[in-house]
Parts: sequence; C-alpha cells; structure tokens
Amino acid sequence: MRGVWFFRLSRWGVAGLGLTLALWGVAAMFEGWDKIQIERGWSLFISGAVAVSGGVVTLAIAAALSRLDHALATLAPRVAVPAAAAEPPAPVPPPATATPAVASPPGFEAYAPKRFVAEEPVEVDRYENGGALYVMFSDGSVEIRDESRVRRFASLSELRAQVGA
Repeated sequence: MRGVWFFRLSRWGVAGLGLTLALWGVAAMFEGWDKIQIERGWSLFISGAVAVSGGVVTLAIAAALSRLDHALATLAPRVAVPAAAAEPPAPVPPPATATPAVASPPGFEAYAPKRFVAEEPVEVDRYENGGALYVMFSDGSVEIRDESRVRRFASLSELRAQVGA
C-alpha cells in the first residue's frame, strides 16, 4: 500500500481539507465574536464552531489513514530480490544469420490430377407405385425395382425419357 501514490495523495488531501476546515472555522468564530449581539454574529460563531469540530474530525480521519498505511507497510511481506535479478543480464550475442533454405521445385506428383474416389450414393427416398419400387439416391440417380429386374437411371429426366418413349 505504501507504494500506491493516490493512497498517499488522498491521505494528505484529507489532512489538508481538515486543517483548512478547522482554520476557516476559527476565522468565522473570530469574525462573529465582535457582532454577537446581531443575528449575523451568532450565525457566524455557530457555523465557525461547526467547521472547527468538522475539521478536527477530518484531521482524526487523516491520522487514522496514516496509521493504517504504516501498519499495512509493516505487516506486508518483504519480497527479497533474487540474486539473478539483482545482477545485470549478460549481453545477448547477435543472432547468427542462417542462409535461408531454398525449397526444391515440386515434382510431377504435385501437378498430377488428384484421384477422385466416388462415394457410394446414399438412398434419399423410396416409394412404391404400380408394383414397382422407385428408389432415389443422393447423386440424383433413380432405380426401379420390379419382380423381374432392376433398372437404374442417371436422373429423373432420363427415367421420364425412357418411360415416355
């Protein structure tokens, strides 16, 4: 806590505020004493007394903050600086410049067409009509299964062309 600058600043700020309040209170009491027979004199004297008491209380708060700061500083664990950290670091040698490795040109395999393995089409839907089973697949092909044979068409338009002919 001792190293925190705004804590110290606030502690001194509270002390300064308390001292200022107490001094202005004494000045108001002194000013009001001469005019005590007039109402304004009583008001100045009473407000000065209130300001003095407020200043004293504020100074007490500043003293408590100061003691709290000192108590926290004595109770805080001391962190010993390691010996390695106390010594200056050894100078770092400049990095060695390595020659960049030149990549060899790609071989014939890099330019060869990739082998495409077609996946087995997945059955998407099926329905039965007129004793024939129509099975539709994920690649758009259609298969007709009846009692005697199985026919496969690449698309619905090919099926329509065959059936319509």
